[in-house]
Amino acid sequence: MRDLRLLQKIVTSGAIATTAVLGSFVAQVQAATFTLPIEPAAKATGVDVLRDRYNLDGTGITIGFLSDSFNTAETFDISGNLDTYATNIANGYLPSGINVLKEYSEPGAGDEGRAIAQLIHAVAPGANLVFHTGVGGVDELAQGIQALAAAGADIIVDDIGYNPQDTPDVPPDLLDLEPPNGPINQAITGAFNQGISYFTDAGNASDFPIYGHANNPNALTVGAVYYGSEPSYFNRAFGVVVDQGQIQPFSSQGNPGLFKPDVVAPDALPISFDLGGGSRRDINPGFFSFFGTSASAPYTAAVAALLLQGDPTATPTEIYSVLRNTAVSPSSGFDSRYGFGLIRGDKAIAALGVEPKPVPEPSAIPALLCVAVAIALFLKRSHPLPNA
Repeated sequence: MRDLRLLQKIVTSGAIATTAVLGSFVAQVQAATFTLPIEPAAKATGVDVLRDRYNLDGTGITIGFLSDSFNTAETFDISGNLDTYATNIANGYLPSGINVLKEYSEPGAGDEGRAIAQLIHAVAPGANLVFHTGVGGVDELAQGIQALAAAGADIIVDDIGYNPQDTPDVPPDLLDLEPPNGPINQAITGAFNQGISYFTDAGNASDFPIYGHANNPNALTVGAVYYGSEPSYFNRAFGVVVDQGQIQPFSSQGNPGLFKPDVVAPDALPISFDLGGGSRRDINPGFFSFFGTSASAPYTAAVAALLLQGDPTATPTEIYSVLRNTAVSPSSGFDSRYGFGLIRGDKAIAALGVEPKPVPEPSAIPALLCVAVAIALFLKRSHPLPNA
């Protein structure tokens, strides 16, 4: 009788284990869930594949980000309630424990750093986040880069732009010099030489070409492609309808021979608060849309975090190369607006040689489960156990 009980226990355990495997299979193939409704952008850039098939969420990667402020501005959600870092944690838009190295609380602070953090967290929810303000002059931005590197950042992204180097009547500390000159470029190159990937935005001035540290060859510069929640939107400033997948009319153009921007990435992404006090409401209830290359650059940095998690040995040069080489563009080769094209994380991870996580054969699992259950029922009916 003891042997029969043992046999039944083994069979029953097998059925339970099979069910667990089946549950694991379902979890691996279901659509990824995001802390913000970024599904159109995620599907267009292969982020859904990185999250589902490769089981990547940025765990073990530290992303440093520079903007104006993180949690000093008075911002409001769609209902007119105060929106803060604390409410963002409570609502699941941000993790607790973000390391704020230095804040900015002067007039004009808008907490764009917190908006950037929400986008990064939506793509790479397992990544560690570290913030430093980049406002206060080019020296402040350079010191912020160095501080983030010292704090252990694997990836750094900024959305700060100062004045072009030839701007008249502007103090030197507000001039973003062309590479390799100036403290910002020196800090970026220093971080790159330490093995840190650096991302920056191309800018939102279609009538003025990319300038300053966005031209640094040791940084990946990102333009904006519309991938909001609606199939298209009307851009009042330019008087044009912009469709999903189309370059934003304001996304800055590169200079001849410099191959900038490197790539483009989605903007018009949902965030929880009214950034700047006049943001467009997102089609998803409860959200505003974050337009501009300031959204595209952190999105790309977060994708890079997934790539680096998949291949921890990848260097900045390799990360940049796979993002450029696997990007999808309507043009053949490089384009001064699209760069090398729209980033595709799924193609980039494959180019790094990372294999997706194995998925059990769908047809085999239900069959195995049925066999295990059938055996258990047969044993129970043929050899009923006495009551304990």
